[in-house]
Amino acid sequence: MGVSKHSFSKDGTIDEYELTNIAGTAISITTWGARLTRFVVDDKSGKRRDIVAGFDSYESWQESLAIDDPYFGATVGRVGGRIWPCDSVQVGNATCTLPENQPGKVCLHGGRVGFDKRVFIAQVISESQPASVRFTYVSPDGEEGFPGEVELQVTYSLHDDNSMHIDYSGRLNNGTETIFNPTNHTYWNLTGFEEPTILNHICRLAADKYMATCQDNVMVPTGELLLVSDNKALDFFSQSRRFGDDIHSFDKNTVRGYDHVFAVGDQPADDIRFVAKVWSPQSGLALTVLSDQPALILYTGNWISPDLVGKHGIRYENYAAVALETQRFPNAVNIPRFRSQVLLHPDETFTHHTVYRIGSI
Repeated sequence: MGVSKHSFSKDGTIDEYELTNIAGTAISITTWGARLTRFVVDDKSGKRRDIVAGFDSYESWQESLAIDDPYFGATVGRVGGRIWPCDSVQVGNATCTLPENQPGKVCLHGGRVGFDKRVFIAQVISESQPASVRFTYVSPDGEEGFPGEVELQVTYSLHDDNSMHIDYSGRLNNGTETIFNPTNHTYWNLTGFEEPTILNHICRLAADKYMATCQDNVMVPTGELLLVSDNKALDFFSQSRRFGDDIHSFDKNTVRGYDHVFAVGDQPADDIRFVAKVWSPQSGLALTVLSDQPALILYTGNWISPDLVGKHGIRYENYAAVALETQRFPNAVNIPRFRSQVLLHPDETFTHHTVYRIGSI
């Protein structure tokens, strides 16, 4: 039990912190991007499984970026998800131009060099249960086009019930207003990639609504909330369903699978609530997600390059793992109904608390 520190890069500039609990479960997070690199747990038969996607070293991660960038395990921001149009974003009294890192004036996950590629400062908060490490990054005014200097703290804690808590705290150190909406982009495969895809994983969501997308840009949310009961492929609310049941019903040239914004509520809640449960009949492992955030982005890794070879020599592919991203609503800065959720002012503290708990079916 406790916290240990290891070098994650050959030159020693990037560290990896391992947190362990009484059950022998271990999670690892790097100072590069405050990324979750490992989640190792025993399944129902006692078999050890590493159930998240990633790479063995900083160098192999850098090499992978030349092939593809799925944001494995990353803290993404300043703003998670898509902002459109990104060339005329109104913040305070200014019009900001954010990087277009997806075609069609779309800024994705904070721009070309977002939080996922920044080096954080780590501080061990507790070596006893729960083991806990805080990662801090100060984003200067104007970084990736976002106004104001923002300080982000991301704290990972591993509890004895095999739950990983992620707590985000953000402050605007200077400036009058900015936008802020970070999230975590871990990809989960509860078989430890023994099954190469999550098509046989079963999912249940607490969301009876999802957000519509623009007709001319199918990936950009409009703010309109629609009932999942009117779209069978998106209805994980009325009953549990396999991802593979309808994943191939989506347009193969655009969406290709699940990449949808589900609404658990309209606003951030005062406390965490049930958001999602995903489980694998093969391993017997179940992942339960609880959060105080109103939105869940369910992404089934629809565009993962087959040339990516990760930890343990695993070759990733489309649908290799699923991301469950809790946050305020994407593109909220351009949606009047939700805009206030992502605004941050000098006298405010942004908070976000999400729990990923591993158990048995």
